[in-house]
Amino acid sequence: MENQNQELTFHIGICMAGALSAGAYTAGVMDYLLETLEHWERAKTLQDEGKLSGIPTHRVVIDVIGGASAGGMTAALTVAALHRQFDPITQRDEHNEGKMQQNPLYQTWVNLSETKSQDMMELLLSTDDIEKDAHGNKSKEVRAALNSDFIKKIADRAFGVRYTDIYPRSYIAKDLDVFTTVTNLRGFNYNIKFSTTSGIREHRMRMHRDYAFFKLVDGQLEDDGRIPLHFNAPYGLNTDKLAQAALSTGAFPIGLESRQLVRESKHILQNKYLNLKLANPESNNDPRISYLFLPKGDDFLSLNVDGGLINNEPFEITQQLLDDRHRKMLALQGVAPPETNRYQAETSAKNFRSTVIMIDPFPDDDLQESEAFVVKRAWKNVVPSIISAMKGQLRMKDEQIRRAYLNDDYTRFLIMPVRTAEDVVQANAIASGSLGGFGGFLSRDFRKHDFYLGRRNCQRFLEAHFSVPCSAENPALKHGYENASQFLYQDKNGESFQPLIPDLRVRHDQRSGKYTTQQPVEEWEYSYPKIKLSYLLGLENKIKNRIKAILRHIQNEEILAEGSSNKSEVLYRIRKKGMFQRLIGRLKDWGLQGYLAIGIAAAKSILTRATIDAIITDMEKKGLLHDDLLKEKKVKS
Repeated sequence: MENQNQELTFHIGICMAGALSAGAYTAGVMDYLLETLEHWERAKTLQDEGKLSGIPTHRVVIDVIGGASAGGMTAALTVAALHRQFDPITQRDEHNEGKMQQNPLYQTWVNLSETKSQDMMELLLSTDDIEKDAHGNKSKEVRAALNSDFIKKIADRAFGVRYTDIYPRSYIAKDLDVFTTVTNLRGFNYNIKFSTTSGIREHRMRMHRDYAFFKLVDGQLEDDGRIPLHFNAPYGLNTDKLAQAALSTGAFPIGLESRQLVRESKHILQNKYLNLKLANPESNNDPRISYLFLPKGDDFLSLNVDGGLINNEPFEITQQLLDDRHRKMLALQGVAPPETNRYQAETSAKNFRSTVIMIDPFPDDDLQESEAFVVKRAWKNVVPSIISAMKGQLRMKDEQIRRAYLNDDYTRFLIMPVRTAEDVVQANAIASGSLGGFGGFLSRDFRKHDFYLGRRNCQRFLEAHFSVPCSAENPALKHGYENASQFLYQDKNGESFQPLIPDLRVRHDQRSGKYTTQQPVEEWEYSYPKIKLSYLLGLENKIKNRIKAILRHIQNEEILAEGSSNKSEVLYRIRKKGMFQRLIGRLKDWGLQGYLAIGIAAAKSILTRATIDAIITDMEKKGLLHDDLLKEKKVKS
């Protein structure tokens, strides 16, 4: 029976791309996907009990969930949320505060940390993180352009829960692989030996591409570099490390605070995706190879920023994790010993059994290019171009580009924002995509729109795209739909398709006690939101205060332990002054305080105006601005 189930099972990896505040879109997609899987599993159970018939019988199991940046945070949040039952949030629920708060996906990404008295911009522009010793910041150092304390509060709320009774979800693997990408500022050290005229010399490199790998466990976990994880009461296991990984992958450089991550060294040394030496195990005992990877110690501490900086769409690692799982399953069946054979996923419609669903709120936003390339040599233009080129090259995946040109490849699917108006696809589908992804922090309405857009797009994806032609005669689907032809659909050319996940809803008639299945209610398009110009202009004083605090404390630095300073003794000697010189210097400093205050005041005003102007320009460009001041002016006149 187990072998038959495996033959009828499709294995899914869900990859969530970086999104910043547009994580609300990813959350909406996941909300609809989980709702659909719940109903399908319930329908199959009722069919086994003789209470329903005609339900597709093949299986879908989610084996891997991971992501980068806000996608990685959503992946970690989803794993925590899967342990309990919660109701989906549709547009019919948008005024039901109690129902919205019980849904962890909606509560985290739409409500964030807002209250009735404090919206997100007040939280982000607050200076408490700098000036009020928040989280042990006694030196009042500037750690980010925006106050990032709200993220820690969300993480505590999401990952601090424990469960006595785990809600069963048969479509989630019991040993689910979970990962987040991380940009590790400390890095891992590698040595490569070269033969030179002076003998053997070492060339040293440092790898900053990093991942935090977890695996849900009931008992003991094999030593393969995964961090064991569960949320079982009373204490849970490594949920604090999952929270650290979520915070680390979401630490957008400069804008949000960098984060620490502590891992046991074995979870790096034993992980073939991090320890590249494991790719060539035959060299382990070669005396000619010098190897430096981690410093000695049981734990490895790193400082990290946004995982999307280096790998924003980690679908290749999702696919590799799926392949490894399938290879191990075949090895257990005696088909492919893991020591000698590397499993290659089938890609054709007829034979594939695993696939990656990538949820990407910004699939091509950074790649828009005008028809004619204009050479701009000015330093102010070259610097951002260099940064953009470095980021683009870091994210480049040669092997994935080559695979993209394969015909009949069913190992990858994409859910991306699509919004139409009168059957015309709109250019700016996602409201939170403004300001480079920070736009969603300006307005809860933006995030709410994107959550519902995610649900709508997921519905369209399941109905019309996540499917296989009947003509392919995929054995698992052919068997699964043997007595369920009513769930097939035809395209405009009349070709029939079999959905991998049938989108149905189970209904129970209380009077008759009978169960039926129905088409889900259509997810309609939520009205495109707008933000008032008066609100944006009202942010001026808050932005000024934030900039003032940054300028005043920009040179502050955390006080290091005794003996850890790297100060130069030579500089100390040549810069040392006598008492009279120091007195004169202080008098000069006191005289300069007034000029410094004037400089800060001028700078904060200039920067504030530039910030407000940039926000207004982008909102207007993307059709998100409501010019209520123009309306008031017309009324008065």
